[in-house]
Amino acid sequence: MTESNHGHASSVEQEALSGRLPVLASERVYKTYGSFLWTCCAFSAATWAFLIGGFLPYVGDWRLGVMGYVIGLVIGMAIVSLASGVPSYKYGTDVIDTAKSCFGYRGIVVPLLGLLATLIGWSFVVEALTSRGAANIAASVTGAGAIGGAHEKLVIGVALASLLLVWLIACKGPKLFERLNGYIGPLHMLITVMMFGILIHRFGLHSLWINQLSADKMLTHDKTRGLALAVEFGMSNAMTWWPVMGGLTRLVKRRGHIMGPSIIGVGLMGAAFVSSVAALAAISAGTHDPTIWMIALAGPILGSATMAVVLMANIATMVVMIYLAGVSIQQVKFFAQIKWELLLALMLLPGIYFAFRTEWLLSAVMSWLSYNGVMFVGVTGITLVDYFFLRNEQLDPAHLFATKGSKYEFWGGVNWIAVVITGASTWGYLLLYNPVTSDSSGPFKYLGASLPMIVLAGLAYFVAVKAILIPLRRGGYTASGGAMSRATLSQQPDRGAVTVAL
Repeated sequence: MTESNHGHASSVEQEALSGRLPVLASERVYKTYGSFLWTCCAFSAATWAFLIGGFLPYVGDWRLGVMGYVIGLVIGMAIVSLASGVPSYKYGTDVIDTAKSCFGYRGIVVPLLGLLATLIGWSFVVEALTSRGAANIAASVTGAGAIGGAHEKLVIGVALASLLLVWLIACKGPKLFERLNGYIGPLHMLITVMMFGILIHRFGLHSLWINQLSADKMLTHDKTRGLALAVEFGMSNAMTWWPVMGGLTRLVKRRGHIMGPSIIGVGLMGAAFVSSVAALAAISAGTHDPTIWMIALAGPILGSATMAVVLMANIATMVVMIYLAGVSIQQVKFFAQIKWELLLALMLLPGIYFAFRTEWLLSAVMSWLSYNGVMFVGVTGITLVDYFFLRNEQLDPAHLFATKGSKYEFWGGVNWIAVVITGASTWGYLLLYNPVTSDSSGPFKYLGASLPMIVLAGLAYFVAVKAILIPLRRGGYTASGGAMSRATLSQQPDRGAVTVAL
């Protein structure tokens, strides 16, 4: 290969990794099972895993809370990995591009807005958690109070430094954060095992097993409803992975490396194990704040070192979220024309404002973001049924990037059926359960909210396609299912056709 050809190939590869071009098998950065496992683990084991764990005892019995949370996560991650991860893996396309097969090239604004709200919104929440956590550690170690001007200046400084570090790493693309997560993931598991050992040493296994939160603080004393709440915590957490799994699996080389790392790395190691230790620590230390109980249990030096690892995982999590948001936001032509480094800087820019208002961010915005799993319940059901049951795992990559004349044009680029079902499923979810107030209806106690709405959304879409879209010849569906002849993974998307479509 000549030097000019090599340079062109590198340029195309970089454009695929930091843009919307399909990523070929030879360019995938997750080449082993472990590399993807540790990214899933590191991403899900950020501060929020400890915070969620700290709230699990509130469902009535911490053992039910942990068990239900694990059940919800495993079921939810399996569904999301199929709905979002598998199609993006097969075609190397961004999750929003694959969603065009059921939402249309303009209708994807619905999942796109949910994706950006989730990834960018949570990035700033993690920024606030990181900065305030670092400042609390400094206050604990030095003996200074966790309030006052000096403390707030440190919070602001750490927040701004976090934004800069995230930008520097994300600019380098997924190859760098794949290597970093290979160290952060195992290290995070190591410090969690260490904290579990400290808890056993300090309180004993029997005491840890029988201790519970005080009865007046529990959300319910009904064990069935408590289990339902815990399962829903896990399911709704998994739903927020719809934009993440599709964005990451386009970088995975082998299909056999999708389900295991997502369920084990996210569901069991990164979230469930970390949250279980956090639940025990919250009861024993009397607070759900990890920046307090880590230092209280492990001591100022070891506790601070442990929390420092958690804060490093926060940075890794922000990098992944900003990277994925940067790829997906290029669906908007204006952003697609901006240089990658500048695009990332523009998305991180509001974080400078939030650096000065971290306390407000954590109190106000986190309540709103509690609804973000709801956004993807209908989307998950629709995309799952569309890809596996209606299209027989066959999409036309060139048409995913086309506009007029695309198989996925529907009505002026919008599949109103998918949009209406998404809205209806969100409404139905909130009838069953309000994630902020924890108010729920009777059926929630036995059915939950996410699972029935995923099933109903998928079923409604299946019936609507058979009864409306196929007779009207909209969306490229066939009566027998599938849009074209069966292809193998080695038949990668034709970039030439895709470039012309773009």
